Amino acid sequence: MLEDKVVIVTGIGPGLGRTIATEAAKMGADVAMVSRSGGIMDEVAADIAAAGRRALNIRADITSDADCARVAQETVAAFGRIDGLVNSAYFPGSLAPVLDLDLDALGRAFEVTVMGTIRMIRAVVPQMEKQGGGSVVNVGSQVARKVVPQQGGYAATKAAQASLTRYLAAELGSKGIRFNTPAIGWTMSAPARAWLESEAEKGGPSFEEAEAAISATMALGRVPSDEECARGILVFLSDALSSVTGATLDINAGDYMPL
Repeated sequence: MLEDKVVIVTGIGPGLGRTIATEAAKMGADVAMVSRSGGIMDEVAADIAAAGRRALNIRADITSDADCARVAQETVAAFGRIDGLVNSAYFPGSLAPVLDLDLDALGRAFEVTVMGTIRMIRAVVPQMEKQGGGSVVNVGSQVARKVVPQQGGYAATKAAQASLTRYLAAELGSKGIRFNTPAIGWTMSAPARAWLESEAEKGGPSFEEAEAAISATMALGRVPSDEECARGILVFLSDALSSVTGATLDINAGDYMPL
């Protein structure tokens, strides 16, 4: 589906970002990975090589204009073009009712999730314009559309990101550049599993009980895998959806089904 495309994926960490990069390679793409640390990128690069594709590891901070520009430059130098950008990097901030949020943490969350996304888009758009088009996916969250207790700060960053996605789709559509938002619900990635296990240690339900309760809210009766979510994200980069822009796709096994 992404044969011979060049894709940049930010936020390569223990969660969904690494899976997006690996699945992109399995779909045929060469992948430039962006993270502030290199350890996990080295692991993922081996998986990408095993899929027969090329990997580029770029240590960078997306809150830096200079670093974002360098990501674009190094990607073009290595692969010759930029067909897709997946903005997966985020900072969750604090989990609390809105009036109890740590505002410094909320500011940091906006700086990474919203401003960092804009910085990366600004960095790749000139190359995409030169090529005659491209596709940008800003990874969203279900919590921006469905109220979840103590997630107001995180939801605010993802709602802002989603609104900007629609405006960018309108503003840059004439350049052939598409912008879309997959809204991800629960996955059992390493961070989610670790959080549920920590809640169990505090006296909450066991991991198995929590997973069963979460699954019970979903039409499919199960929590989507990271691989399923990653493929739903990456389809926006494919030519199969060449006429789709400004869209939001709920990927949540039927947990939330808006009109």
